[in-house]
Amino acid sequence: MIDEKSVIQPFLSDEYLQELTEILKKAESLMAGRERANWIEDNIPDSNNNEVLDEMRFRSLLLLFRDLFSQGWELTFKNGIANIHHPITPDNVETKQWYRDALLRERNKQLENDSIKKFILKMEKERKYNGDRVSIKNLILPVNQLLSDIEDYKEDAVRPYLQIIQSSSEKDEKTGFKLLDIWRYFRLTWTLPHKPTPGRNIFLLVRDSAQEFNPIIGIAALGSSIVQITCRDNEIGWTLEGIRERMDTMNDVTAGQIINSLSHSLLKSISGIEFRDLIGGEVNILNAKDYENTLSTFLKGTGSRPAAPRISSNLDEVNWNDVCQSPFYKVKRAKALLNLFKAQSFFSDLNINEPLEALRQLIMTSRGRSALSTALQSNKKEKVGANMMDIIVCGAIPPYNYLLGGKLISMLMMSPELTQEYQRKYKNQISVIASAMKGEPVVKPANLVFLGTTSLYETGSSQYNRLTIPKYALNDNEPLHKIGFKPLGVTKGFGTVYISDETVEALSELTTKLHGRRVVNNTFGEGTSPRMRLIRAGLDALGLPSNHLLNHNFKRIVYGVKLADNAYEYLRGEENEPCYFLSQDKPHEMTEAICEFWRKRWLAMRIDNNDIMHKLSRFDINDFLLGNNYFENK
Repeated sequence: MIDEKSVIQPFLSDEYLQELTEILKKAESLMAGRERANWIEDNIPDSNNNEVLDEMRFRSLLLLFRDLFSQGWELTFKNGIANIHHPITPDNVETKQWYRDALLRERNKQLENDSIKKFILKMEKERKYNGDRVSIKNLILPVNQLLSDIEDYKEDAVRPYLQIIQSSSEKDEKTGFKLLDIWRYFRLTWTLPHKPTPGRNIFLLVRDSAQEFNPIIGIAALGSSIVQITCRDNEIGWTLEGIRERMDTMNDVTAGQIINSLSHSLLKSISGIEFRDLIGGEVNILNAKDYENTLSTFLKGTGSRPAAPRISSNLDEVNWNDVCQSPFYKVKRAKALLNLFKAQSFFSDLNINEPLEALRQLIMTSRGRSALSTALQSNKKEKVGANMMDIIVCGAIPPYNYLLGGKLISMLMMSPELTQEYQRKYKNQISVIASAMKGEPVVKPANLVFLGTTSLYETGSSQYNRLTIPKYALNDNEPLHKIGFKPLGVTKGFGTVYISDETVEALSELTTKLHGRRVVNNTFGEGTSPRMRLIRAGLDALGLPSNHLLNHNFKRIVYGVKLADNAYEYLRGEENEPCYFLSQDKPHEMTEAICEFWRKRWLAMRIDNNDIMHKLSRFDINDFLLGNNYFENK
């Protein structure tokens, strides 16, 4: 692990800086970890004085240090100045346990929230429904029942099916609970703290129809893709590096297709932005250089960055022309058009008679690389929010986790039931940013062709590693073709999961006090990762090294799943329609084929393992229930 030290010299008055230094010096003498964090906790002032800027900074700093020390960050003093640096952890398995413990501390803190306590107790309390006494326990299969059925029916003892949650009010026919509440309860049992994700979402349960209450085998969720993951973008072909890697196998024909596709993407992006008020009429691409001058002059006179306008949640009632003409989107349009016209101007000068050489020239010059990057990014912006999603939750629930239920849940992410649900849910979805840039409602094709996800640990994921389905298992005639999870690279280790909600709120109040307004509003168009941007703005306001503190150093493996044979070509804009691996006309049959493959490939092997069956027999539901483990008074 990296042992990078960082000097802490915050923006504080001498009085508050001296008090902070004294607190940190005492903390240095204590044992790293929980003891040090508890000392900081004891010294955090109440949040009742939000008029004094230094007091707000002082409190925010202590909240942040509490979070960092609880995760094992180190503290030293050099020449009287505090230095904080990443925790030193062992390699391999011990590192996984250390990281798991660190995440559990934050998760357990989340469970102390009164509303979450109330929710858990409500789910665990028995109530009457359809003549039965039911609680969340009815959805956790008793291990004795599972063992008995395995003895009688072998791998056929488990009959999985997908249940996609289509609304927040939809209820379970077996227990009367809201399906989303069932999902939420089981998500709270996991190590990783649960944070709601903005944007598009699909939640689902995997259940066992072989049992009376159809207990939960596992849960999963899809969420809007993270916009920037370098190794994924290289794989798809959205980066200069991705282009370079493909050039070894290119000829003039394929190079010409790429140049044409990128040029078309630039023109499409230009036409997708209202430009008439900025350039004084319709676009003539031959006048691109004149437009560059006009836009540059406009941007020089715009002054400070205006705030993003609030947009109603009822998108059908939004006046998109008014949004488009707001100062925020007028500047945003001008910046986008300036880059697009610069790139298009360069593309127009290319010698298209020798496409491969033209592509090489693009990569060899700084101006060419800039034009190429703009074209690639314009294509990516069109696709990343509409045609791909991230697997943000995916795993099995005891006792099915002992039977490699996690692999089943992972494989079911490839089911056409999910691509069909995505199409149903988002085919008429108005794209907020695209509509604001165009000045009228814009709907993008809802063809889901790619899924991304990451492991929890850098050493990999037993759930995703080498997880593929041969197409012959899905009644296909291509016995050698496999679809599944492919490792694409490793993340850079940035994130915010270890920074508590209390600290984030304090940083938000601080930046609002400093700027006279909220600097991050979770408003469409402002940018991606609002939580990350807010924390970064807060750290900068404290005078702390944000890059260092946001780099938690726990890297993860990035995985990708192609749902269509031409997924990358479709995402690059080179082909207009996806060619899905699995039949979209028979989604339920494809789901059942995936389940049958899991039973034969994984479940049959697992139930023949005596050690695994012994571990399974020792599972006790009372050790699993959240109320039994985290609350003294139930």
